[in-house]
Amino acid sequence: MTTIEQSLEIPEDRHLRLDVLLPEGFPPGQAKVLIYISPDVESEPLVPLSELAGCLKDSPIFAGDPMEVQRKIRSDVW
Repeated sequence: MTTIEQSLEIPEDRHLRLDVLLPEGFPPGQAKVLIYISPDVESEPLVPLSELAGCLKDSPIFAGDPMEVQRKIRSDVW
């Protein structure tokens, strides 16, 4: 398997046109091509950790006795 990483600009019409030159030793014939697209990490706004404090306080998963919740998490009994 060969991994090729390439950064590119997503156009307004969101139509990607790829032209990839494979390494010299790559054999011709059938191949599986996977495309994994991830937004540029630097362009995503960062959320301060302090803004996340308390966001799970009303979650039913974490309701009840904190020690019992920890035991369930550690024993993987959900």
